[in-house]
Amino acid sequence: MPDHIEYQAFNISYGKPVNKLVAPINILPIFHDTPVKIEALWDTGATATCIKPALFDRLKLRLLNINNHTTLAGVGGEAAAKITYAHLFITPTLELEFCPMYVVDFPSKADILIGMDIIGKGDFVVCNADNKTSFSFAIPSFPDRINLADKAEAANKHR
Repeated sequence: MPDHIEYQAFNISYGKPVNKLVAPINILPIFHDTPVKIEALWDTGATATCIKPALFDRLKLRLLNINNHTTLAGVGGEAAAKITYAHLFITPTLELEFCPMYVVDFPSKADILIGMDIIGKGDFVVCNADNKTSFSFAIPSFPDRINLADKAEAANKHR
């Protein structure tokens, strides 16, 4: 008998079209007991999750390896980044433990940039129905894939 899979998900809806997917989350530094509410920018164009240096300093996070850094390339060019870990609570029940994050500044008011290293762990959907943006994220991925081409074909047959 297969194990029971517990899915965790959330949905954020905006009352208008948006060009940035920002949502509140909580971050909990390792060995701490009080999470901090922050803003997270969800970015499918980013390969890695990043935390701004100011938040890194404020939370007194520790670097994984203080002698090493990785070069990250983005729209603003290249930047040397060190890595840290923390727990992220996307919702009170959707927790990502020991989440690696690169300490690097990025052009956004958000404190953390959620990249494909996290988004790729589940299903991620953006909708713009009724001229209002919404997005959903679920972990783990559902076995049935979302296929908008099939949905469009079925909708067109009923016209």
